[in-house]
Amino acid sequence: MQNLSRRHMLCGAGGLLGAATLPFRSALAGQVVSGHDLKFIFVMNYGGWDPTRVFTDESWNGMVDVERSAEAVDLGDLTWVAHADRPSVDRFFSRHHDRTLILNGLQVPGAAHDSCLRLMLTGSTSTEHSDWPSIVGRTCRGDYALPHIVISGPAYPGPATRTGSSGQLEGMLDGTIIDWSKLQTGRPSTSAEDIIDRYLSRRLAAIAEPHPSAALRERASSYLTAQERASDLEDLASVLDWSGGAELASQITVATDALSMGISRCAMLSSNYGWDTHTRNDETQSSNFESLFSNLAVLMDRLAATPGTSTDLLIDETMVVVLSEMGRAPQLNASDGKDHWPHTSAMLVGPRITGGRVIGGFDSSYRGVRIDRETGERDDDGHDLNVEELGATLLLAAGIDPNDHLTGVQGISGIISG
Repeated sequence: MQNLSRRHMLCGAGGLLGAATLPFRSALAGQVVSGHDLKFIFVMNYGGWDPTRVFTDESWNGMVDVERSAEAVDLGDLTWVAHADRPSVDRFFSRHHDRTLILNGLQVPGAAHDSCLRLMLTGSTSTEHSDWPSIVGRTCRGDYALPHIVISGPAYPGPATRTGSSGQLEGMLDGTIIDWSKLQTGRPSTSAEDIIDRYLSRRLAAIAEPHPSAALRERASSYLTAQERASDLEDLASVLDWSGGAELASQITVATDALSMGISRCAMLSSNYGWDTHTRNDETQSSNFESLFSNLAVLMDRLAATPGTSTDLLIDETMVVVLSEMGRAPQLNASDGKDHWPHTSAMLVGPRITGGRVIGGFDSSYRGVRIDRETGERDDDGHDLNVEELGATLLLAAGIDPNDHLTGVQGISGIISG
């Protein structure tokens, strides 16, 4: 066991980081996005990461196995753990510290991957609960053809559309997916398809108006809306490549294009780096975090160079939510790995939050502490920083009342800005 050493980084016009942050500061000038216009990109990291390798630098009193040669870094009110094997982490925080919020001690009441993944994204183990991006997509005011797209990663009940790693969505839009079937099926001609579409539209429009069954009217109306959206997407089939693939970098391209073109409000991405480190924890987690933050830097650069729909640039209207379904145990096991742990960290980057700070934390037993919802500060008499509070906070940022979807959970209003 060892305590982390500490170093401080300077920020300002004459400081080490002044030049690096200027392009992003200028992008923020005069750009204030409303909750209803806020977009989201979720990045899920399967397997359970180890927060002590990047996100938290608590004094552990010998409770937690700390990485050798790591040191805690302060930049204003933001702190993280630095290591020579993870230069991309330092570069990311140095450039984006002012728009980054770290949540430490996030409680996930479980230890199994599937249940924790569902809890992290829905706040519940129920199979009927929608995930946060699906809720945001369902309640959005904009006319999005695909309110929430899943390029890679989990999805739960709600209006989510998987793009498919091999162009499945594109195949559906241009009709070529019928050729993938092993069955010998002929395609109707274009003129025949037009006749079928017109007939269905007339019949459904007739049902949607006077029919006595409210359920049938709603289904007919939903089908008509879906048909209109499909028509819009068909016009873009040759403009946007929907094949995200397994690599995070290619997923980023699809997500930013879809958000910039006003097709989607939310996108789910995932990294498949193998975070479930029951063996060789330090080496694997360090390599994974280096890869993750290298790709997150690519994402932020792309957001900063891509036009938005309600502001000049996507970076001023998109929140990036970086998660893993659980944390790792405080101490190494006999295989130099770490087992599952129900207390973890999450990271939010973007507008509508008070960036440049860490909220929550871990106690001396490496369990999450309580916080004041109105300030985000630690408070022994406050509330647990748990998965429901995280979800409610994201809904608040999106201009959605959490009470419409969660019971007795208000969200952390103290970190919402704008």
